[in-house]
Amino acid sequence: MNKLIIIGLTLLSCAMAANYAVLVAGSNYYYNYRHQSDVCHGYHTLLNKGYKAENIIVMSYNDVANDPQNPFPGKLFNKPDVNGQGVDVNQGCVIDYQGEDVNPQNYLAILEGRKDKVTGGNGRVLESGPQDHVFLSFYDHGAPGLIAFPSDYLYATDLLNTFQYMHTNKKYQRLVYYLEACESGSMFVDLSKNLNIYALSAASPDESSWAAYCGDQAVVNNVNIGSCLGDLFSVNWMEDTDNHKSLSHYPLQKQFEVIKEETNLSQVMQWGNLALTFKYEATGDYLSGTTHNFIFSNLITPIADFFKRMFNIGLEEELKYKKALESTKLNLVNSRDVYMNYLQNKYKKNPTAENKMLIVQALEKSKQFQNLFDRFSKDFSTLGNMNHKSTNFTCYKKLISEFQSVFGRVPEDKYSEFKHFYEYCATNKYYQNNDFNKYFKSLQ
Repeated sequence: MNKLIIIGLTLLSCAMAANYAVLVAGSNYYYNYRHQSDVCHGYHTLLNKGYKAENIIVMSYNDVANDPQNPFPGKLFNKPDVNGQGVDVNQGCVIDYQGEDVNPQNYLAILEGRKDKVTGGNGRVLESGPQDHVFLSFYDHGAPGLIAFPSDYLYATDLLNTFQYMHTNKKYQRLVYYLEACESGSMFVDLSKNLNIYALSAASPDESSWAAYCGDQAVVNNVNIGSCLGDLFSVNWMEDTDNHKSLSHYPLQKQFEVIKEETNLSQVMQWGNLALTFKYEATGDYLSGTTHNFIFSNLITPIADFFKRMFNIGLEEELKYKKALESTKLNLVNSRDVYMNYLQNKYKKNPTAENKMLIVQALEKSKQFQNLFDRFSKDFSTLGNMNHKSTNFTCYKKLISEFQSVFGRVPEDKYSEFKHFYEYCATNKYYQNNDFNKYFKSLQ
């Protein structure tokens, strides 16, 4: 009798479980078009797989769709369609936080479910509980130990502290995070395996991610949009998800293998809890509206996968998905180079003196910041490598803050040079003895 009660309660709790998602595009400006089209594509992907709209929270600066440069006002496309009308992912994309409300403080408050801590937007926060699954996805630029928002940075230590808060306060049963950014792996190097979190990063801790559908391929209805339409890692996982009619027996591990193979210019990496339970858990438990978290489900999935392969069941469909993913992504650009690529294409389309000057100014600014980082490296003997898996984030935040208070915000193509600060703070216990504000001012 007791066993029957336990089984009944377990099944009841599974039936009551729900899936929740928070999706973030962390950038602004037209040359970052891809991040805002990514996030709206992600929103529709979840809806089409059965998510309730009230269980999805979206953050996006929302300045791209109506930017004067957009040849399709009010529309966003995440994939080319040379002769057709394309799929407008902006249509029906409900944004909860936009403009300056897209910031790290709101993001962390949303994840923690703390309505008293959010400002602006519609005030929505994550309402998940101890039986629920949470899916997080972020699209933007990154650097060692941080990801960028329009006017600020979110550091790995703060994100991990929020994960700990969520775990302690039973905000989820399991959590999956897909992160699109350069050096995105560096956000998870200290992620505990005991928090029931599984993460994918678009790149390793020391490399760039890549933009997709750029240049001559960024075309819809014979019109070039003038900016990359998507990010390679993100469009791969979203298109792979879209192409599967059902995700209920599609393991997270299998999706990782597909994404890793197709994202062939950076190392897609797994982090956190990589135990059997996550390896074989269904993708649909996070990317669809239904959680199939029944007893022994983690045993059934690998057994089913074994027999599918033994008897070639479903392989034809699998090859079709793979072919669809491989067939289109030709024009790829290193995310660090996207802004320059955007300016060059803009000048090519309209070779004015003004557009040429934009290129010159961007090159000069990039060179200026490179010289500053090189000088720091010389003066403090940093090698610029990422051998140090983690760093002293109090020191790291202070260095970046002091540096930008003197020279302004670092251009996105030079975010990777933060590696010198990251390395310095990992190896110098007595950083407080240095007056970095004074030092940086001496470089002016």
